Amino acid sequence: MSYDLKVLTVGASCKLNMNCGSIIAERTGGFGALNAEAYPFAAKISGEWFELVKYDTDKLLGSFDVCDFDFDRETELFWRRESADHFSLFFRSEELSGDFRRIMKHLQKLSPTGMLIFLARLQGEERNDICGVLTLEEFFALIPEKRIYSNVCYIIQN
Repeated sequence: MSYDLKVLTVGASCKLNMNCGSIIAERTGGFGALNAEAYPFAAKISGEWFELVKYDTDKLLGSFDVCDFDFDRETELFWRRESADHFSLFFRSEELSGDFRRIMKHLQKLSPTGMLIFLARLQGEERNDICGVLTLEEFFALIPEKRIYSNVCYIIQN
């Protein structure tokens, strides 16, 4: 099963990729038509889209090497009547978790409004699911609690 980690730095204009440790925020050149259909809210917000990928020994590996999902426990969102492939995100190592925190902080600083949209997009049934505004620290605190889910856009702001 494939997935990607997407981050929109709201209102930012950036021409370069960024990196922190072994994670690279690679510019994507947009959200993509397929994603825009499943997530129309996020697609309407202007800014710079990045995909978070792992870099190792002179090669890009991908989002799959940054984190994984707990596929043993599917979560149903309380506002949905039907299940829609929501699994909790976790990091493959403490080092990757630390690199993720640093890159997210850098991306937030690029935004003139201090706002990010985060989406751990897992191939499957996708809908326009959005989690209301969280601070970056609140977002980070939800990760070890296994409360950051696939296919949900998280609005992160100072």
